[in-house]
Amino acid sequence: MTSRVGFLLLLALVSGPGCRRDASQAPDLIVVDARVWTGDPARQEAEAIAVRDGRILTVGNSDVVRSMASPATRVIDAQGRRVVPGFNDAHWHLPLRPQVDLAGAGRVAEIVRRLGEGQASLGTEAWLLGRGWGPSDFPGLKPHRQYLDAVFAGRPVMLTDRDGHQVLVNGVALARAGITRDTPDPPNGRIGRDPNGEPTGLLQEAAMALVQRLVPPVSEDEAYRMVLGELSKAASYGLTSVQDASASAPDSVRVKAYKRALAARTLPIRVRVAVPLEKNVTPERLAELVRLRDSHPDGWLTFGIAKGMLDGTVDGHTAALLAPYADRPTDTGLPMWDQETLNASVAAYDKAGLQVELHAVGDRAIRMALDAFAHAARVNGTTERRHRVEHVELPSPEDLPRFRALGVIASTQAMFASPDAVTLGSFAPALGPERASRADAFALFDEAGAVQAFGSDYPVFTMEVMRGIHAAVTRQLPDGTPAGGWYPRNRIGVAAALRHYTVDAAYASREEREKGTLSPGRLADFVVLSEDVFSIPPERLWAVKAMVTVVGGQVRWGGGQK
Repeated sequence: MTSRVGFLLLLALVSGPGCRRDASQAPDLIVVDARVWTGDPARQEAEAIAVRDGRILTVGNSDVVRSMASPATRVIDAQGRRVVPGFNDAHWHLPLRPQVDLAGAGRVAEIVRRLGEGQASLGTEAWLLGRGWGPSDFPGLKPHRQYLDAVFAGRPVMLTDRDGHQVLVNGVALARAGITRDTPDPPNGRIGRDPNGEPTGLLQEAAMALVQRLVPPVSEDEAYRMVLGELSKAASYGLTSVQDASASAPDSVRVKAYKRALAARTLPIRVRVAVPLEKNVTPERLAELVRLRDSHPDGWLTFGIAKGMLDGTVDGHTAALLAPYADRPTDTGLPMWDQETLNASVAAYDKAGLQVELHAVGDRAIRMALDAFAHAARVNGTTERRHRVEHVELPSPEDLPRFRALGVIASTQAMFASPDAVTLGSFAPALGPERASRADAFALFDEAGAVQAFGSDYPVFTMEVMRGIHAAVTRQLPDGTPAGGWYPRNRIGVAAALRHYTVDAAYASREEREKGTLSPGRLADFVVLSEDVFSIPPERLWAVKAMVTVVGGQVRWGGGQK
């Protein structure tokens, strides 16, 4: 029986001359009539792929691969379409609960309208939660609870911004948290205040927890449903792996949900999970994390990396800078660690053989991260740990060569080059023209010889990989704005963008021997695309779709799979 998958066919091959009779030696799955970009320098292009036992048996000529098949072999006829290694999102977060989507609202009235629709299904006392706003949605770039209090005075409201580093809450939420003009800023956090000292409802970084802890926790069943739903969505975009940077404790509801899906064999794609980087980590804790890493060898759910937060974001003015913000001459951001403590912590994890990733947006935070990694290598005599700097949006030009010299991964987010209203409305005013011109400058990392792994930072931005590749290549929105692109000198080519989403992302997670290229012996993780990304105009890249996504030789999207 044959089933049609868009323009593709997934079917059982009828036996005939040249077909092997011994099914035990034949491929389980073959892809033929394809344009295969392998990502492997030894053979960049091929026509066909043969898969057996979840791994790639060979890549090569369509006729040769067809001749290897048995009557039981499944066939994907790509009909000339482009096939690439499965995409690997190197920086991704699992949302634990549905929230009202505020992305792209553009103005307060639209935020209020969406929240009004969202509260329709809630009980009268339930929390109203939303995510995705930016400062440019509010008059004067100043979020304030007055806009929420005017409409939602009877229930607590908490709205997380696009980047997840600040929340806007209403008066009910402030009252429940006991936040008043006399409440001091917590360490590594800020409470927004008006000129009279009254709380505005804006809570940044660690101050968010003052209200977040009051929101009812997510149940394991809810988290499990989110795992299945979000990872299935990821597969629909051609993702075969994600690296969850949520810094989840081993006993957290998020990790329990992942483990439940692993045990039930319901994980649609592969997941790597980061745990928190602790400031005073004990030898016993490090030994526990090493055991956790080594107890999951099958490649579906893996551990082995710890994440620390060094600063915040540009639009929140909490990214740690070497020089003050252009629009706040006395403010250099909010560093969350001192160098001595950071050095000691990173060195402890490094000595235990664990990888470390550090969120660092501003040039000061990035330098702190690089200094800590250099210190660890020096005191431990270690190399090849492949520590990472996450986001790394504003590196000082002097620090770019240090990534290659230290073997540190630049974990960048392709969609950060998408010049939306939040980016255009905050970066240049906050940073000034010189610093803004080198923000998210992917070309500079490539020119410096750094390994650059692409991610999305979902749900900060969409996890649609082709949207990210389009942004990195054009530095424009899908509608073609701004003309010429946002600082076009920082654009990169399609091949480089693909490499960062596949080969380099696998290297960043120390899994390059298992995934990232379509080479014999590697995991059979790949995606069939609707168009050839190398031949279409760059402005159309965002519209390319995943037709079929294969993980471990199994079709997880397309081919009749939902």
